[in-house]
Amino acid sequence: MKAQVALSAFQFKRPKPDGPVLVLNEKSYVMGEYNQRTGKTAWQRVVLGTQREHVETWLQEHYPVTPALIRQ
Repeated sequence: MKAQVALSAFQFKRPKPDGPVLVLNEKSYVMGEYNQRTGKTAWQRVVLGTQREHVETWLQEHYPVTPALIRQ
């Protein structure tokens, strides 16, 4: 249940098919970027540790690492 609360404060968008997944807060500020090639999230703003863990886990489950992702 706590994971849903943590995730409800964020939006996830991928503006380009081969680009990073943007992590946005409820006001649409970019909080971080998830790189599907590496499975790493680069945080640009301060996010609580528990929220960060839930977001990173969700991203890895919904956007699994694909190192051979082809650029078009």
